[in-house]
Parts: sequence; structure tokens; C-alpha cells
Amino acid sequence: MTIWDFRVMLNREPDADEYNQLVEAGMDDCALVGGSQPYFMCDRESDSLLEAVASVLIQIREVRGLWAVSVAHDDAVTLGDAARRHGGRTQASLRQLASGQRGPGGFPEPLIEADNVSVYSWAEISEWLRTKMGDDIPRGNRDIALADAAVKLACRARAMHQEPLVRRLVEVA
Repeated sequence: MTIWDFRVMLNREPDADEYNQLVEAGMDDCALVGGSQPYFMCDRESDSLLEAVASVLIQIREVRGLWAVSVAHDDAVTLGDAARRHGGRTQASLRQLASGQRGPGGFPEPLIEADNVSVYSWAEISEWLRTKMGDDIPRGNRDIALADAAVKLACRARAMHQEPLVRRLVEVA
């Protein structure tokens, strides 16, 4: 088994009794960080990251009125951020790869484009650079981005009172 590190942001900060309930439920491997955006910093042992996140989400839902609003993954990057994480490529090099001016093509598409800023997935960029360009960089974990997307979808479905229908859509998609 592997110990997975991740953050789970909450809709609100649990009070002392709720926190104790969560610890008793098994969240003693997560530290609560309070403030305007409370979150749990977790070190959960599991066979997979998705299983680790799911187990924490289940425990959080044991407290009435408490739920996760996102899973932090530090995956979103600009090309400048990606160059700094890479350490061996410049922003200009990545821009040329992204535009197709250099390299084999097929650079990952931006997740978001707005106001002349493109935001990419570091997991996708690092995988592409490793497999297509032969760069020696560590793998990013795509599962944390998937977990975050699932949590955000659940929050939207809850806010719109469409949980059963969205659950059904996910099953048939």
C-alpha cells in the first residue's frame, strides 16, 4: 500500500464535537487547517489515490451538513509554471511545443483559456513531455484531478438538487 498526500477543502469548518466525530471515524491521518477556506491535509494509506480520497469523503459525509468542495492537487499550471516545475525547459520552448512550431505535435490542450492566459494540466504536460519528447521528469498523478472534478460535480449537483440525475448520468456516460 501507498501513503497518499492530498488536501480536501470543506464547505465549512467543523466544530469541536464534529472534529472529534471525524477523528473517531478514522480521520486521525488528516490534520484540520481552519480559516476562511478550511481543509483537511491527509496522509491516507490505500492501494490507489482515488480509493484514499473516496474513503476520506465518506468519513466527512458522516457529519451532517459537512462536505468536501474540492480536492487540492496543484495540477493547474501556465506554461511559465510548467517550465519552472520542469527545470530543463523554458517557457518559450513550451510555447513552441504547445503551438506546434516544434516537436511531434499533440501537446495537451489548455484546460482554460481566458484573457490571453492558458491554464494546462501539469499531469498531462509532464506525461506528454516524458513520452513524446523523452524528458526525464517525474510522473504527475492524473487521479487527483479526476477526484477534484468528481467532488466539484457533486457539489454542483447538490446545489441544483439534481444529485440522482447526475449520478445516473455518470453511470451511463
